[in-house]
Amino acid sequence: MAGGRVHEVLISGAGVAGLAAAVALRSAGHRVRVYERSLDPSGDAGTAFNLWGNAMTALDRLGVGAAVRAAGDPLHRMRLLSHRGELIAENPIGEIGQRLGTESVNLRRAELMRLLREAADKAGAELRFGQAGRTCRTEGDRVVLGLADGSEVHGDVLVGADGARSTLRTQLTSDGGPQESSLPVRGISDVDPGAPANTVLMVWGPRGGGAGCWPLAGGQVSWTVGTTTALRRRMRRETDLKRLLLDFVAGFPEPIEAVIAATPAERMVVTPVLVHRDLSWGGGRVLLVGDAAHAMPTVYSQGACQALEDAVVLGEALTDTDDVLAGLADFRRRRTPRMEWLRGRVQSLDRMQKFENRLMCGIRDRMAGKAPPERSERSWRQIMDFGHVPQG
Repeated sequence: MAGGRVHEVLISGAGVAGLAAAVALRSAGHRVRVYERSLDPSGDAGTAFNLWGNAMTALDRLGVGAAVRAAGDPLHRMRLLSHRGELIAENPIGEIGQRLGTESVNLRRAELMRLLREAADKAGAELRFGQAGRTCRTEGDRVVLGLADGSEVHGDVLVGADGARSTLRTQLTSDGGPQESSLPVRGISDVDPGAPANTVLMVWGPRGGGAGCWPLAGGQVSWTVGTTTALRRRMRRETDLKRLLLDFVAGFPEPIEAVIAATPAERMVVTPVLVHRDLSWGGGRVLLVGDAAHAMPTVYSQGACQALEDAVVLGEALTDTDDVLAGLADFRRRRTPRMEWLRGRVQSLDRMQKFENRLMCGIRDRMAGKAPPERSERSWRQIMDFGHVPQG
């Protein structure tokens, strides 16, 4: 740290956002303590991330990019098909990344968490597991985090990285908390039954929902099924989840059905996607990041990617500064335009993907298939360009 005061930063939450912020803030020279409710925050073993180019740029700046590339599987293209196997769109993700000086990688969630935790440990952050942050308040030029055991800790800054169900956000906003956007089922197959190499393959269902898969290092395949109202109704009544999913994707282009068939039922994960209606960074000395600030639908798979962008920009904003409030204001100024633009893009496409009328789904597929390829490529280029905010 070349100049500026060393600040004492408290972080509530040790998910992707919290651990990445810890690495960035330690690199900026600050003292960092992380408080995490869980004893093992590695997350669902049956899930994986698409780490697009903007995430890899962030991970490079955090010093973790090389390790992520070594552990992950490179991603070169995104392919979208109809349930009949007709090509709707294909995006050359690898070529777009090359033009931006980056690349994209598929990686298991648990592996990313391990690498970020190791980086935070190495950087000198204090990681305290089994201690949940519950309350926050400001006292003069200090902020106080109340823990679940009744004790309190004090710092100059509090970073709320406690996820979409953030307890800190509920004290800072009155938006009613997160809402359930969707209920996907996810898993990782034991074997690769022929998934296209280096490709995220997505299939839109004939009456809503859909499925997707992408290969991982080590010969496994990560997959997701976007459920419909009808499928969720059956999931509440019946217990054989694997059979329900296989019935749902029957007739989808391969290898969707084969990938699900190759996954043990006990490793299938059903987790609601929670979203916030509004973007909120908190206020004053309390800053929300990641899903606590901007939980959104999974379209474009930007949840973890934007959490990583948050962390890098926060580290930069609090580098060489005596005025922590000015630094946090700078963070909000830099991050708000990009997040507002991205949330608009995500919400628009999410509405289109939730059609459950066969006629509307057919019209959607035909219209998307006729769209100029350069339009979709432009969107991906803007998303994968770290910090980019389209003009106009």
